[in-house]
Amino acid sequence: MRTGREVIKTIKEWASANDLVRAAVLTGSRAVPDGQIDFLSDYDIELFVWEIASFQENDDWIEEFGPIMVRWPYKPKSTFHEDWITRLILFKDKVRIDFQITDRFQVPVDDYDDGYQVLVDKDNILQGLAEPTFSRYKIRMPSPEEYGTIVNEFWWNATYVPKYLFRDELPFAKYMMASIRHEYLHRLIEWYIGMQKGWEVDTGVWGRKFKKFLDIETWQEFELTYAGPQKEENWAAFFNMVGLFRKLARTLGEHLGYNYPHQVDEDVTEYFCWIQAQGK
Repeated sequence: MRTGREVIKTIKEWASANDLVRAAVLTGSRAVPDGQIDFLSDYDIELFVWEIASFQENDDWIEEFGPIMVRWPYKPKSTFHEDWITRLILFKDKVRIDFQITDRFQVPVDDYDDGYQVLVDKDNILQGLAEPTFSRYKIRMPSPEEYGTIVNEFWWNATYVPKYLFRDELPFAKYMMASIRHEYLHRLIEWYIGMQKGWEVDTGVWGRKFKKFLDIETWQEFELTYAGPQKEENWAAFFNMVGLFRKLARTLGEHLGYNYPHQVDEDVTEYFCWIQAQGK
């Protein structure tokens, strides 16, 4: 497996020698001072090119970085912005490089506030970039409206899980468990961590750093919201999720002075228990 220094050297040399490439920027965790990286951390590279058609037609240019194991998307296309095309590549030596490519040279000065390292800039396209503050993904205190939306919508969407557990329709029940986890519980955990840490932390995508910031007891409660295929363990995990959500939402609401929907909680929880009892 190539070292980080070797990979960056290869990218810089290739970008410098390719006339179509006018600038190359390293972003992501490898561009953050003291970033938490390991041998599985990818290289996020943004390329600014004169002419993008060559990069859309085929992946011949990628093979200059080594034999390809697998790629995504299968064919070059835009995935997050119409002005960019995406090539995520895992090479056979286990190195992964994620390329985003554009022919748009108008770059807002604060576009890389979450960290960057300019590797090549032939035409001073990136000369005016501001120094990153690394604050884009820090947790922000919710407004009363945001808090109210999350805690009330959780109780509505959670009603789907008991329905499909009772019907023994595991795929849909699992889907809804995942949905309320990512849409509501994760958001609440982020706010809870922000409350404890002074709203100055970044917990990462999809809760990657939750374990780092949560106390042991709360983390163990969070672990118990996961389950395997058995119906009873899914019922247990669901009620563990409900209990953890309730605990964190009440604590956060009391701390911020926001109203928690106690009656909704009580009524909907009774509904959950009623559905569960029908299957016994």
